Amino acid sequence: MIRIAIVEDNSKDRALTREYLDYVFKQEDIAYTADEFEKAETFLLKANPVYDIVLFDIDMPGMSGLEAAKKFREIDRHAIIMFITNMAQYAIRGYEVEALDFIVKPVNKYDFAMKMRRAISRTAKRLDDVVEIKVGRDIRTVGISSVRYLEVSGHYCVWHTVGGDYMEYDTLINAEKKINRSFFARCNRCYLVNMKYIDEIKRDSVVVDGDELSISRPQKKEFLAAYSRFVGGGDKCFR
Repeated sequence: MIRIAIVEDNSKDRALTREYLDYVFKQEDIAYTADEFEKAETFLLKANPVYDIVLFDIDMPGMSGLEAAKKFREIDRHAIIMFITNMAQYAIRGYEVEALDFIVKPVNKYDFAMKMRRAISRTAKRLDDVVEIKVGRDIRTVGISSVRYLEVSGHYCVWHTVGGDYMEYDTLINAEKKINRSFFARCNRCYLVNMKYIDEIKRDSVVVDGDELSISRPQKKEFLAAYSRFVGGGDKCFR
């Protein structure tokens, strides 16, 4: 899943950007989420390294999109930055923040799609390391970023992915070694969760892409600490 931030003060422009994102990602058959921010300052409060692509308007009240992009680069050196703006004369300064591209308003749908596909391709290469899963006599290759969570079921490990579920005769310990990524954490001995897909954490459960999984008492403290680190708040988030 690709995580996107839309930093834009105009509600109509935000809605149009989301419409175009839906169009592109549906064509590419890739899952994505998008958070919207009316103010650059609000975005920066949440802008820990959790976004893969950030779309900045430049001309915004208060802090400009260009200023926000500079501050964001101090937090995250790897996310892709693009500018959507009617101030094309300033977009050339995007080199200061290693911006991939800029899109001039009013936004043309097909120009947007072409440039967004380029951003998706860059992101996919960075994110989508793969893992091989043995399903019966077949070997399935799955992008690690598409794995929602892993589940123990008898002598099998079930890989719940964006593209479907796969059962492998294996232990969760072995599967965890295959993945070996910091954005996975156990909520109990039966589940290994990709924290990028967490929708909500309740008192004794976690909602992962719509599926509610139990959090065991022995695992709870470590799981919440791992999630705190993932979102960038440190262990203080759940104290």
